[in-house]
Amino acid sequence: MKDFVDHIQQYASLLKKCSIWENSTEILAPVVGSQSSNVANDYIYEFYCYICIIIDLSANYDISFIEGNGSFKFAFPKKAAIKSGKPRFHASVDGKLCFQICAGTLIRSPYPIEKNHPDISFQTANASEDPDQNDLIMIMDAKFSEHPTSKLPKDEVYTFQSMVELFELRGQRKHHVEFDKLKDLEGNCLLTNARAHSDTTNIALLRKWSIKEVENFYPGRKCNVIG
Repeated sequence: MKDFVDHIQQYASLLKKCSIWENSTEILAPVVGSQSSNVANDYIYEFYCYICIIIDLSANYDISFIEGNGSFKFAFPKKAAIKSGKPRFHASVDGKLCFQICAGTLIRSPYPIEKNHPDISFQTANASEDPDQNDLIMIMDAKFSEHPTSKLPKDEVYTFQSMVELFELRGQRKHHVEFDKLKDLEGNCLLTNARAHSDTTNIALLRKWSIKEVENFYPGRKCNVIG
């Protein structure tokens, strides 16, 4: 995971220099540690994806860091959590808030038994502190593999598709999100450092489900978007 941690450090330094992420001496506290478990690896990869996206969006938006409360003032939660009191980023243009970018936030659905926390959620400007599917623009999940040449398992794609369906995110989005170098990431994306389950000749289901698979999302590689 060293490559991911190194890039997170570089990106965090850039954010701090740009005054996007200010006043914290503990920027990497939730990321860098002695853990080497699969859970830690998954978290580092999820956070890497989150920060990559924030940096890319900063080319077209004024990005501001919104502090959390208490021990979460600057530290992002290491596992899925409620939105209230947790840090996040806001994207604005000319002083007008366009949308919020949250990490691991619980999103309520029309079915109370279903509790889902997309790794990355793009939420409307007026999204509440207890968001439901009506507050969503699009979602992303990040899947780390110890074997980057392996394919993303089929069940991961189907699970993500189910979440997109549950949150009623198929079809036209409520708000355009203007990426810079990552333009093809606009949409509901399943990110992985490994290979996608689908290939470019077989994307009918992905388009039907309004999802994309993003393979090779890894430091030093050019990612490939399928869907």
